[in-house]
Amino acid sequence: MKPSVLKRVVLFSVSIVLFSGVNALAIEPIPEEPGWSGFVNIGLAYFDAETNMVAGVDNLSMDVGKSVIDSLDASPDSESFATPQFNLNVNYTFSTGTQIFLGNSLEDAVQFDTASVLGVRQQFRDRSILEFSSVSTPFLFPIQVWEDPYVTGVPRRETDQTSRGFRLEYDKILGSGFGFQYTQRETDIDNERSGLTQLGLSPSQARLLDRQGDVKNIAVYYQMKPIGRNIFKILLRHRKDDLDGDAMAGDFNQVQLTHVYLGQRFTFATNLYAGQKDFDASNPIFSKTRDDDVYGVGLVVYDKGLFNSESWVGQATLLWYEQDSNIDFYDARSSMVSLGVQYRF
Repeated sequence: MKPSVLKRVVLFSVSIVLFSGVNALAIEPIPEEPGWSGFVNIGLAYFDAETNMVAGVDNLSMDVGKSVIDSLDASPDSESFATPQFNLNVNYTFSTGTQIFLGNSLEDAVQFDTASVLGVRQQFRDRSILEFSSVSTPFLFPIQVWEDPYVTGVPRRETDQTSRGFRLEYDKILGSGFGFQYTQRETDIDNERSGLTQLGLSPSQARLLDRQGDVKNIAVYYQMKPIGRNIFKILLRHRKDDLDGDAMAGDFNQVQLTHVYLGQRFTFATNLYAGQKDFDASNPIFSKTRDDDVYGVGLVVYDKGLFNSESWVGQATLLWYEQDSNIDFYDARSSMVSLGVQYRF
C-alpha cells in the first residue's frame, strides 16, 4: 500500500475506536479528485462490561447491565457478550474541495454510546478543513438505560436514551498541527424515573437524579509532524454535563495521548486516556457529592497486506476503560477484543 493511502487509512480508522467522540488523528484529507469515497468495516467483538446505569443497546442483543441488583452499596457485576461490529463512512467530494459525508462514531465507551454523523467539510488552500455536522443516536440502535436504576430485588425496566445535536471542527488550523472541536448534544430518556420507585424520595430530591439535558464538549489537539515512522498527538477536552439533575451534572476534564507507528506491513495505533469528573450537588441517595476518575487504553493493529490489495485492511482491537467513583454504585468498566476487515473505496 502506498504511504499516502496507508496514512489516510490509519488517520480515519483510529477515530472509530476512541473512548471519546474526538477524532484520534484529525480529519481525513479530502481527495483531490471528485467522486465517492469511504470505507466499510465489519467484524466481531467480545465485550466484558460492568455498569449499573446502562441496560444495553436495542436491536443488537447487547445486554450490558444486570436487570436485578441486590444492593445500592456495591459495584456492578460483570456481564460478557459477543456482538457483530459495523462501521460505515460514505463521502462525496465536489471539485470545489467541498465534501458531504455520512458515518457513525463512538461517543462514549462506558455508556456504549454510538452516534450517526451527517455533515459537510470544506478544505482550504492551506490544507485546513472546516467541518459542520449533525450528531444523533442511530434510530435503529438506541441506547437502553433503566427507567429507575436504583431498584433492588426485582427486575428493572428498560427505556430508550437518545440524543441529538451538532459538531463543529476546524482541523489543521491555518495549515498547522492544531485543531479544535465543539460538540453539543441534548440527551432525552423516554421514561425518566430515577429514585421514584422504591426509595420514597420527594419530587425535589428525585429531580436531582434526572439524567436528561445538554452535554457540551470542547476539545483542542495538536498533532506533531511525523518522526520517522511515528506520529504523536495530544488532545485536551472539557465536557460540561448540563443536566436537569444537579447531582448528575458536572464538569469533566480529560487528556488523551495517541501514538501511531507505521510499519512495513503492520501499523500500531495506541491511545492513552485519563480524566476526572466533578459533580455539582450532593446525591440524595448516598448523601455525598459524586467524584469520578476515568482511565482508558486502546490498541489497534492494522494488517495492510490483507488479500494483497490496497483496498482491504485487517484490523484487531483491544480496548479497556474504567470509571472509578467515590460512590461504588457508579463504578463502571468496559473492555473489548475485536477482529475485523475494512474495505475502502
